[in-house]
Amino acid sequence: MYTQLLRAACAQRERPGGHITRRLALAEVMRCRHELDEGRPPATDPDTVPVVLALEIGYDVALIELARIVGVDTDPSRFEQPQRERDRLEQVFNDLGIDVGADLAAHPSTAG
Repeated sequence: MYTQLLRAACAQRERPGGHITRRLALAEVMRCRHELDEGRPPATDPDTVPVVLALEIGYDVALIELARIVGVDTDPSRFEQPQRERDRLEQVFNDLGIDVGADLAAHPSTAG
């Protein structure tokens, strides 16, 4: 089910002309990761599950877009176990010298 939601989100996110720069893709990954890390509501909030699901899908879409731009093989079907694919992509990006976990405040030129 998660992969179906992710595939639909990727299709909605496709940009006219299909082109985005590496810098913008990285900024989006960093923004989404920050939201994922900081935007989780308390467990007692009745909206916790849908909010976390939306944050995770947003981050995964951003990861897929960055992967496509830098030539890393992935697609929504590889997110059957989402955390495993996130960890793999983050490691591949790190190996390529792309720090997706960098603090947005430390890299203002990437954030904008």
